[in-house]
Amino acid sequence: MKIIHPATVRVIVLAATSALSLHAAIPSARAGEEAAESEFPFVIQFELGATEFATGDSLVITSVRGNRRHLESGGRYLVEGSYTLAAADSADLALHTTSRGPSGPSPVMRDQQVEITRGSGNFYLKKTLRDDGWLHISFYVNGHSHGGIYFGEKGVEKTILRKKGWSDFSSDSSSAKPGREFAAGEKASAFTNDSNLAILAYLGNPVPPPADLDAKYNRTNLRAAFTALSKKADLRVKTLEVDESEFPFLAYGVLAGKCDFRVLENGLREMKGYDYGGSVVGHTGQGSTYFALNMVPRDQYPSDRCNRRLMIRLQMLADIAQRTE
Repeated sequence: MKIIHPATVRVIVLAATSALSLHAAIPSARAGEEAAESEFPFVIQFELGATEFATGDSLVITSVRGNRRHLESGGRYLVEGSYTLAAADSADLALHTTSRGPSGPSPVMRDQQVEITRGSGNFYLKKTLRDDGWLHISFYVNGHSHGGIYFGEKGVEKTILRKKGWSDFSSDSSSAKPGREFAAGEKASAFTNDSNLAILAYLGNPVPPPADLDAKYNRTNLRAAFTALSKKADLRVKTLEVDESEFPFLAYGVLAGKCDFRVLENGLREMKGYDYGGSVVGHTGQGSTYFALNMVPRDQYPSDRCNRRLMIRLQMLADIAQRTE
């Protein structure tokens, strides 16, 4: 007769329990993968852009998936990878977008950031693109950007920020950054200055587009009109974007070579439904022409605040175009 001692029974039970847990864990992990693949069915080939880290910190992106085939406004995306945090005891790791045009703070969703502590681990971040900008994953220490990495869709150059033009570790870098999201707790010190507050009060709030906006002045048709005008003037467009942060929507980008912008100015005045409403133009060290341009006639403005804010917006967009060349 075989006698089984209580200690042996406990071993058998533990072994059986472990086996059941292992078998349960495998389907659970697979279910998680299937859920991610269902929500984000498209694998997006990505390419890295500008990178800056504090000593010892690093980020590695291993996968980018989306519910759309390409990176575009309105799409939702999942980014996976690993991190090492050595320069601080703790940080927020977040997936954000730096806007190509002026923008203010935007809400940070729970699944696009995670709290981490010193050491290494994996990240799993989601984000819905609500504007036209450059994606990046960054560390945030005490609410301030503390290094990170930009990335975009491989073969789609406009989605990748190659050169930042500012440093996260410079004391005055906040004023040099283009429009971007603000992580929780991050503050722009410029807004506490009385002189700046007076200017902001004069400029007023951003001007929304009119409710009955003529289709000629939406993003798609402004791009098409500028492209046609450039082709007629025998100018080659290298990059072209439209800032929709407020009205009037403004075109900005880079043209190949040093061009006489008066050709476009005169052409716009002859173009039905459009007009020349001001511009900022300059030349890059590579011999290209960067620009920001208003093509919307003044009789379409819903408010006189459009004029107050226009030249500042044109200068900001021209600076962004210059930095990305």
